[in-house]
Amino acid sequence: MMSFNADLIVRAKLVLSLPDVVRGRADCRPLGCVEDGAIAISNGRIVSVGLSDDILRRYRARRYIDASRYIVTPGLVDPHTHLLYHGSREDEREEILGGVSYGDILARGGGILRTMRETSKADREILLTSLATRIDALLESGVTTVEVKTGYGLSPQDEARLLEILGEAVKTSLVDIVPTLLAHVPMPGVDFKTLVEAYRGSLVPRALELGVRFIDVFCDRGAFNPEESRTILRLGRSLGLVPRIHADEFSYIGCSDVGLEVQAVSLDHLNQTPSEIVKRIAVSDSTAILAPSTALAIVGKKPPSRELLDLGAIVAIATDHSPALMNLNMVETINLAVNYLSIPPGNAIAAATVNAAHSLGLKGEVGSIVEGSKADLVIWSFPHYRWFGYLMHRSPIVCVIKNGMVVKNPGGCVVHEGL
Repeated sequence: MMSFNADLIVRAKLVLSLPDVVRGRADCRPLGCVEDGAIAISNGRIVSVGLSDDILRRYRARRYIDASRYIVTPGLVDPHTHLLYHGSREDEREEILGGVSYGDILARGGGILRTMRETSKADREILLTSLATRIDALLESGVTTVEVKTGYGLSPQDEARLLEILGEAVKTSLVDIVPTLLAHVPMPGVDFKTLVEAYRGSLVPRALELGVRFIDVFCDRGAFNPEESRTILRLGRSLGLVPRIHADEFSYIGCSDVGLEVQAVSLDHLNQTPSEIVKRIAVSDSTAILAPSTALAIVGKKPPSRELLDLGAIVAIATDHSPALMNLNMVETINLAVNYLSIPPGNAIAAATVNAAHSLGLKGEVGSIVEGSKADLVIWSFPHYRWFGYLMHRSPIVCVIKNGMVVKNPGGCVVHEGL
């Protein structure tokens, strides 16, 4: 009887192992390129990656995938989403296209406030089902790990309910969910002191009980100001949560300064961030998370993507899915990063994998193909990584592998038995 020491071997024309965070311009060295490479998997984990001849000599697998015409990357990581909500705002999207500012929509009670009202009316099953549907759509575009924020609660009690729903989704989702407690905009009828006490007395403690690691604040005009954001993030840190911050998306009022001050693990958006702050972000260990679809369609201004890269910042990209713009496609997000934000293709794939994982405290667990990491992979019908953003194909994904199992197979990936 044949003896197996691996569950699956994947052979590829090019493996991008992405072993570590990528700063600055990326070529094959930081991307961990292995030409004619192979990956051995056992119990849902990577046991070895290297040249195919070496892997095939040392391992015998129960199953085998021949992707020798294609490239393989880690499963994609979407590090900033607002997937847990009810309702839609397609009419407001049309207004924005006509020149109405998002700030004006928010000021009249639309935007986030409208979604807060609709979400608070929706029952638990509706919210769980819609969340699962959106996550499955992201999985089709190669996302195997996703961050999901609260923030659409109309009251502290509503936010607690969203935490509970996220906690339930974490247990049942095939895609790994990283939940974040988000202070989105001031809640109508809840003064700031009362809100802070709700975070201190109930929301943060319950978030910790449910395994939530992060606290986030939307800092901007019409949302929380820098001093309020500082108060919430410091409170969260003092109680055990790690800060993140929405900073400088629509205006610069000092929000990125607060993010650096509280050592936020990510500063997200940065569309209006001045050069002197960009320089400080670049030398920090904080991840600059950029949302290319939001920058293009809602903000109308690019973040300083090339400046961040040239200065050696850790840059990640995200769909920023929300009811303001329902982006459920990480492939198109990579395409926009390349062609709208002028991020080179190697940096774009790093931004959607290892750098995004770093922002979530998951480097070495996901976002890389290294010994001991989860066997989350995407097989692409590209001959080289430079084809990211170059071939605008409807679906360049051959298959998506999660924990060593093929879970999406749009390209007809063939799994052979018994190598």
